[in-house]
Amino acid sequence: MSSVANRLGRWSSISLVGIGVGYLLVLAWGVSIHGLDEPITDPVLAVMEVLTLLAAFALVGLVAAIHDRAAPERKVFGVLALVFGALCAGTTSLVHFVELTAARQLGGGGIVWPSRAYAAELLAWDVFLGLALICAAAVLQGDGPERPARRALFACGVLCLLGTVGPVVGDMRLQLVGVAGYAVVLPVAAFLLARVFARSKG
Repeated sequence: MSSVANRLGRWSSISLVGIGVGYLLVLAWGVSIHGLDEPITDPVLAVMEVLTLLAAFALVGLVAAIHDRAAPERKVFGVLALVFGALCAGTTSLVHFVELTAARQLGGGGIVWPSRAYAAELLAWDVFLGLALICAAAVLQGDGPERPARRALFACGVLCLLGTVGPVVGDMRLQLVGVAGYAVVLPVAAFLLARVFARSKG
């Protein structure tokens, strides 16, 4: 694995941990203001959307670094992880850039279900991210720090994919499974990956 990719993976992992913790804190702030029955609005929503954009950038760096460390026989999984990760980042970046700019200037803003913007957002975080993380898990080998990181990536990917049941059947309570994946398990997986990259540096 190249030293540049190793540093990229380490800092991307650390960034995702920090962004994940920040997102949970901001989400708790929003819930304390609006409760569970009302949609979260600005300024809390705007902060959450900026954090989501930052997470998308860090995600691309992370899957690129994972792809770089793939053994020759597992390169195909690294490529798939990178492609699906880029699709996730590109889709969610489009949604939130539009929401932060044009949508608010047009008097809209805010993503609620059912809507095309929310469907695109769930395609990114439930489907594309889920597939990216499962493929990334297939890249990692070994019984050291790689094992818990691999398991966390796989578990997060499965939870994300299960979250698609909510929008498909129209019951968004079922989508909370996906939220648990990318809001809770993903920062844990990123922390474990930071250990993997730190060990590679050593």
